Amino acid sequence: MRKLILSIVAAAVAFPVVAGGLMTNTNQSAAFLRSIARGTTLDPDAVHHNPAGTVFMADGWHFGISNQMAYQTRSTTSSLLIGNNLPGGFTDTEFKGEVFSPLIPSFHLTWKKNRWAVMVGMGVNGGGGKIKYDNGLASFERIVSSFPTLLTSEGLSTTQYSRNLWLEGSSQTLAFNIGVAFRITDWLSVAAQLRMGVTSNSYKAQLSDMKINPVHPQLNPGNGMISAADVLTAINKPTYAGMVNQKLNVDQKGTSWSPIIALAFHKGAWDATVKYEFKMGTTLENDTTNDINLGSGGMFPDGAKTYAQTPALLAIAASRQCGPVKVTAEWHHFFDKDAKNSFTENKLYDKEDPKSPQYFKNCTVKGNTNEYLVGAEWQICKKLLVSAGVQRTQYNLEEQYYSDMNFSTSSWSTGLGVAYNFTEKIRLNLGFMKTFYEDVTNKGIHSFSGQNLGTFTDIYSRTSTSWSIGLDFFFGKKK
Repeated sequence: MRKLILSIVAAAVAFPVVAGGLMTNTNQSAAFLRSIARGTTLDPDAVHHNPAGTVFMADGWHFGISNQMAYQTRSTTSSLLIGNNLPGGFTDTEFKGEVFSPLIPSFHLTWKKNRWAVMVGMGVNGGGGKIKYDNGLASFERIVSSFPTLLTSEGLSTTQYSRNLWLEGSSQTLAFNIGVAFRITDWLSVAAQLRMGVTSNSYKAQLSDMKINPVHPQLNPGNGMISAADVLTAINKPTYAGMVNQKLNVDQKGTSWSPIIALAFHKGAWDATVKYEFKMGTTLENDTTNDINLGSGGMFPDGAKTYAQTPALLAIAASRQCGPVKVTAEWHHFFDKDAKNSFTENKLYDKEDPKSPQYFKNCTVKGNTNEYLVGAEWQICKKLLVSAGVQRTQYNLEEQYYSDMNFSTSSWSTGLGVAYNFTEKIRLNLGFMKTFYEDVTNKGIHSFSGQNLGTFTDIYSRTSTSWSIGLDFFFGKKK
């Protein structure tokens, strides 16, 4: 139970809203959704995707602002093997969480002059949404539904229960970038950036109004549904009595810094880029209003700190301009195994004691994440451009260590959209992207209070749909 709740809090920071690695959003503009492969772009979002390429822009000011909207679902279909103990008597239950993010903003600004470019940018580097499970989680349900079995094994026949169980979590890391680029030759340039990440997380959960139907002439003469807490207190189970009424309200905040370096090659119809984002570590401090107590003290002490790292990223891209059509191919490699987070390990920042209630280790990472991206843009006429792209995200995780709040599944994403030039200096970007995730099956043994209650099978699935709108501005003289 302790490890489960800790995993929820630590893992909720790890769901990218649209596209990217385990803890990184790569969707940083409206133009990304419409073409996906942006590694060699010379549009304003080059601040994020191609910082060294900004020196190949026209002299002047380049500014882009975007917003994305995303709708996601995360579902666990679980065979709980508790039979008629479940509300309504179901044996297979779907637990569904929904994320709607109406505001995922970003902006990019570059000033280019001769061989130099100075740039700033802002985007949602991680998270960016709020997920809510109105009916709780399968892993929580297994624990709650075990109480009738536990009581029956101790001589108090119990067959039914009911409860009110829900949880929600929100997470967002805003990244602010500032950097400079220099053109070494007419075709080669370098860039360096400093990135600051500001993380804000919030977690809320509640288990209340749990009732059971013990057969006992004094405790329950009517054989109806009565308070589980009262029954557990009456039979001298104070620890369990405290577990059936719980409330969690925790906020976390932290700041992190990391450098970014990049190279760009630009000659004729060819472009190529390399970018390396160093891993970024964040110390998150608890601001706890309501804590969960499982008999050994609070789970999230106010002021306690945890440490998590966003993996480093290597991005390589190449493109070819073929008349009115530009084709781009790109590769992303996330160094997941070198980062400490909820997919590898996590613990109290200032404690090494494995018995600490804040300590857990979760080794889900077998290898690093790879992404493969291909996109094309077709300039139909002076004012209208159409584009489309495909992305394959391939994680390398141990499926048997997945949990219903800590799973990321490999996927295919497709995007398409248009860009429309109102004038030579103002462009509208519209994009749409759909992601198709692979299902993951996890099997395990459910035990409670030292009793083995059998095996379970969880099937994890996800959906994601997103839309974007953005405007690009240019103040200067075209080449």
